Amino acid sequence: MWKGEVQKGLPGWEEREKEHLGEELSDVLLYLIRLSDMCGVDLGDAALKKIVKNAVKYPAPSKSA
Repeated sequence: MWKGEVQKGLPGWEEREKEHLGEELSDVLLYLIRLSDMCGVDLGDAALKKIVKNAVKYPAPSKSA
């Protein structure tokens, strides 16, 4: 069961809930890897290109002196 917005480290979650979430996220990851393979998409390359694209679209705030 999803609980909406969560804080880093999932405070308040029981260990069994964290383990279950890990299993579900692993399922998604394995499905994504299989799908990218079936479609001939280099997932690592696509992710790197997307990181660059996002850096241009959403630049880090500049630091003021």
